[in-house]
Amino acid sequence: MSARRPRLATPLGHRLRPAIPLARGGAARRQAQGERTVQLVQRATALLRGGISANRLWRVLLLEAGPGPPGTDGDASVQRIAQEIARGEPGADALAAGGLPEWRVLAAVWRLAEWSGAPLVPTLERFGRSLHELEQLSARRSVLLAAPRSTIRLVAVLPPAALLLGTLFGFDPWQALGDPLAVVAIIAGAIMLVIGVRWAGALTRRVAAADWVAGWEFELVAIAISGGIPPGAALRSVVDCADRARAEWVKLAELSRDGAVPRAIAAAESLGAPIGPMLLGEAEARRDRARTELEGAAERLGIGVLIPIGVCVLPAFILLGVVPVLVAMMRGAGLG
Repeated sequence: MSARRPRLATPLGHRLRPAIPLARGGAARRQAQGERTVQLVQRATALLRGGISANRLWRVLLLEAGPGPPGTDGDASVQRIAQEIARGEPGADALAAGGLPEWRVLAAVWRLAEWSGAPLVPTLERFGRSLHELEQLSARRSVLLAAPRSTIRLVAVLPPAALLLGTLFGFDPWQALGDPLAVVAIIAGAIMLVIGVRWAGALTRRVAAADWVAGWEFELVAIAISGGIPPGAALRSVVDCADRARAEWVKLAELSRDGAVPRAIAAAESLGAPIGPMLLGEAEARRDRARTELEGAAERLGIGVLIPIGVCVLPAFILLGVVPVLVAMMRGAGLG
């Protein structure tokens, strides 16, 4: 496979793209998108290994996916990609418009493989494995957060339950609304409850937004070198492909003169070792370290989310549910 060398669109090391993709929508919806993307990458790998050409691949995937039920973003992405390719759009450009960071990395991989002539199947297999591990981590984090989320929901409904229980016991907590102390407690409790829920949600979103697959700057250079491209030209081509695809999972700063990728290439050359396998090994090591950090963050989140519960949510329950009942009891006893 041969293609024209791409023009260098960005100076080497011009900037570091953010390595943290910003998740949009609910966590469940994002997880479903990720799972569907993993399935599509695995199916694309199987089709390529079975002899389907890259030009026919997305048409076959589109036929297999069918129209799909509403809201299946993975199938919608396949439909958009296949339609763009049918209109003559280059495959890599169509992939970059897929809407997810996974698709943009795949677009950089695709463009680089087309230009260099490198085999695409082994790279897609590694990419699919990495995405699958990321989805497993996301599912594990959901399990860790299930108990804190349930606690927040429970505490949020307890104040109305406490008021109802006070009514059943013969007190009238609603008359406490005329007491300044009860009014202040209710307002303060409502504010603290909102702050606590938002605080816990922000902690969850911050950790979820850190999901990404590391090491792809090493992987992309290894792809170019496996296609016979000299290391210097490979670095420039990777910058161009990643920048054009807007692949935020690729750290362009690592490809600069003093970046980690040129250092790894220099180390391989000084040792007389093959550059490609050393880069792939470094990519795997980076992914392992990133996965360990994400797992640690998920475990810490399961504990850290208890802080807003203790600081805000539980006091809010006392202010919203207990204080009005106590005021009603005191008034009923003639103490108010």
